[in-house]
Amino acid sequence: MNSSRLLHYINDPRGPEEVLATLAGEELAKLLDALFQNLDTPEPEYGAQVWYEMAVEESLRRSNPVGSNATEGAAHGVA
Repeated sequence: MNSSRLLHYINDPRGPEEVLATLAGEELAKLLDALFQNLDTPEPEYGAQVWYEMAVEESLRRSNPVGSNATEGAAHGVA
């Protein structure tokens, strides 16, 4: 993903919460990679950190089965 495409996402007025949920898995993976690479530069784009953190959360949400909240509940003392 080139920097202009990355900026297209970062500058989207809908914000990461809305945009990330609409991306296909492959596009989300490409965006995560581009954000990671951008954050590894001396001057990352403004907002890249937030987008990266939210993209990681979206990726984790997708990788967990819908009914996997039982483990999370147990970790909080709820059975």
